[in-house]
Amino acid sequence: MNEIERKIAAQGFIGTLQEFDRTDRKDEKLIREIAEAASQRSAFLSQQDVDLLSEISGSDFFRIQTIACEIIPLLDVAPSEVMNLVHLLVEKGGEDLAANQPNAAFRKWCASDSKRADEIVSSARAGDPLSLRHLVFALESKGDFQEALRSAKASDEERIAGVLALSRMKLTLVEAAQAVEYILGIAETSEAKETAGLIKAALDMAGKHEDLDRAQFAEAFNRTRATDCPITVHLMASAVHMHLGQMCPEEVEICLKGILEVNPENRGTIREIDSALRRLWKINPQQAGQAAAKLISRTEGTIGTDELQGFFSVTESDDRKNLGTLATSWLLEGNYYVCSTLTSHLSEINRTSPCVDIRPADLPVDAIDQVFLCRKAIGFLFLSPMTAASWIIAVLRGGHAEAASEVADLLFDPLLLNYGGALKDWLGDVSKADAPGTEAIKNAIQQANQLWDGFEAAREVVELEPPASQRALVRFQEAEEAARIQEMAREKSIFAQVVTTQSLLYGDQSSFSMKDGDGNRRSQTVHMAEMSVSSELPKGVIFDPVGTEWLLEQFRHEQRVIA
Repeated sequence: MNEIERKIAAQGFIGTLQEFDRTDRKDEKLIREIAEAASQRSAFLSQQDVDLLSEISGSDFFRIQTIACEIIPLLDVAPSEVMNLVHLLVEKGGEDLAANQPNAAFRKWCASDSKRADEIVSSARAGDPLSLRHLVFALESKGDFQEALRSAKASDEERIAGVLALSRMKLTLVEAAQAVEYILGIAETSEAKETAGLIKAALDMAGKHEDLDRAQFAEAFNRTRATDCPITVHLMASAVHMHLGQMCPEEVEICLKGILEVNPENRGTIREIDSALRRLWKINPQQAGQAAAKLISRTEGTIGTDELQGFFSVTESDDRKNLGTLATSWLLEGNYYVCSTLTSHLSEINRTSPCVDIRPADLPVDAIDQVFLCRKAIGFLFLSPMTAASWIIAVLRGGHAEAASEVADLLFDPLLLNYGGALKDWLGDVSKADAPGTEAIKNAIQQANQLWDGFEAAREVVELEPPASQRALVRFQEAEEAARIQEMAREKSIFAQVVTTQSLLYGDQSSFSMKDGDGNRRSQTVHMAEMSVSSELPKGVIFDPVGTEWLLEQFRHEQRVIA
């Protein structure tokens, strides 16, 4: 009896594994010795092993599981013994993603000897619960289409195992078509939860064969959408996310209608919808934008930029023309929640150009709609003035003649009346181009300059200015008062006795001293990089806050007139 055999005899299989670490799984000789010694035991897993495994938790358990997964394929014991070990490991692993690793090891164990899989299949069909739980891995390891289809045509647990095995196996086109037809057929009369699983399996099979006829899928999606079940919504989102490349337009359209029924509290499904819309954007931005807008509108903004981070991230990193088309369609629709979501997505902080590129081709045909669009843009994107002005510039460049004069007035009031920084600079660059509407842009800038120059001249009343000595005295008094208040606050603070006081200084460098190798203290300087955020506030917030907000509220809530 060698050392490994003595340890297993004394400590049991699980107790022996406790002595090894994860790196030992690479020691093929050691793994083989443990497998051979464990296989020679009269009872592979003793009650001592079961009790010890139930007590182990956390990283210790997964360390043991990692080594056990290397040993399982080499075991030479009865199928029931191996299945019992695998079941205990998976149950102990719980929801952790690594918990399914023993199943993969069991699949290898079955594949190493076809008789093992045959025995498990026979036991499962005889009703053995443990064999039924592991039937899918046995069928998968056999790779026998007819055997798996036979189980799929059974009932209850065996049918689930058969369908799942078929979805994982490598099937020919003919076999896949036969399996898909059968699975979608039984899905017609199944409960909603089982139906979703059956359609998911059929999708996985069809996804491996581009030439497979998908005519039945649209009908299956349409039928299951009527059940109004949360798992159905998740299925449709997952279908678009994972199988968009193979789906026909009708399937995609049905699934997009289905995801609108999502409960905003189902965070997992919303993440799947976000992934689906992100992928759809890369193929069909317009369809993805419409689906996102309907979702935001239906949930009244409960689902927005925070919940659809992936979708909005890909729209931002994509061509600005596509984002401009999306923004145009959302503003033209005029839904308050959708437009508010767009507001939170577009920001001009630290920007010197608009967030989107708006082309005349993106504009609606009618003049009244073009004016409506520009007013909506100002109402919702007022704090991003260059972006809001992009639609006005597009109308001036190639929009309807009747709309051009009205939107030129909007460029002056309220935009240039409120912003004189990046917006005016950007418009100045735009007005240099030899294109329609340039004169209107220059006139708006000139009007704004004359107005603000007049304001500056009017407010310079020297007689009303306090002398420099008085201003200096007031600043000194305010600084002294602030210092006294701060000192009093520190004295009353309950933390004053337990923490030290540090002063934070502002500058472009930090200096400190440290000892060198000879014990001498030397001064060290670290130069700090500048970090700043630039954003201009509208002047109306100061001079006419009520009037400015009232104007924006009008623009936000006005309804589109349909001719």
